[in-house]
Amino acid sequence: MSGKPHPSGGTRLARAVAPFRVLVAHRKVIQSFVRRDLQGRYVNSVMGLSWAIIQPVSLLILYTFVFSVVLGVRLGTSGSTTSFAFYLFCGMLPWLAFSEGVSRSASVILEHGHLLKKVVFPSEILPAYVVASALVTEFIGLGIFILASAAFFRVPGWTVVLLPVVIAFQVMFTLGLGWFLASLNVFLRDVGQFLSLGLTLWMLVTPIFYAPEMMPARFRFLLAWNPLHYLVQGYRDVLLDHRVPDLAHLATLGAIAVAAFLAGNWFFLRSKNAFVDVI
Repeated sequence: MSGKPHPSGGTRLARAVAPFRVLVAHRKVIQSFVRRDLQGRYVNSVMGLSWAIIQPVSLLILYTFVFSVVLGVRLGTSGSTTSFAFYLFCGMLPWLAFSEGVSRSASVILEHGHLLKKVVFPSEILPAYVVASALVTEFIGLGIFILASAAFFRVPGWTVVLLPVVIAFQVMFTLGLGWFLASLNVFLRDVGQFLSLGLTLWMLVTPIFYAPEMMPARFRFLLAWNPLHYLVQGYRDVLLDHRVPDLAHLATLGAIAVAAFLAGNWFFLRSKNAFVDVI
């Protein structure tokens, strides 16, 4: 028997690796876009980069007041408002990065249509820089969370080294969905309106403001089919409970993330040649 790899197998592997190669090859361009995006949003404003702190903290205070103080939701071992705030903050970190990355990706091709008409470059890096920019903002919030956790409770344990794995799956899932929506929105301009409603519903069926056990039994299937449930739980396992995430949940999240990443990239590449004609 020959030791050479089967052609079809090699082709499938090359196609699977191709999106990563493009992102790595154009990493400096992506970094440049991210830098310009952050400067445009924060550096040139009066409050500057402080907005990256003010916005999530303001949402945290608002949601904590509504759910913990007004509605009396109690979570954590102590059941205190502080415990609820940390539980909520830990769930908000990945959600805010995901929702920002997806919602901005949907319109990024239309916003940069002038570049597509004048410059030849891989347009798939446009949703990538939006997702990366949202991730930078999340890292600022993550730093605040770790400092506050150390002040009120304790510093996250060794399990924090597993967080990059969870974040990697988060980025792949977000970018895959971002590629798909960016392409679709070029041809169907109503995508943004549906997406706004869809993200609101998605947030409510994700255990961010409540524990998974609080979901009524007849609706538990929504959690099983919700990759954001596994993502949020992964964050809480690592940062709050100081334990290794459930391997079955992590494997499910990983499988969905990889599938979304490859499918989204495939759909984008199949559609990109028609962008200039439609924009």
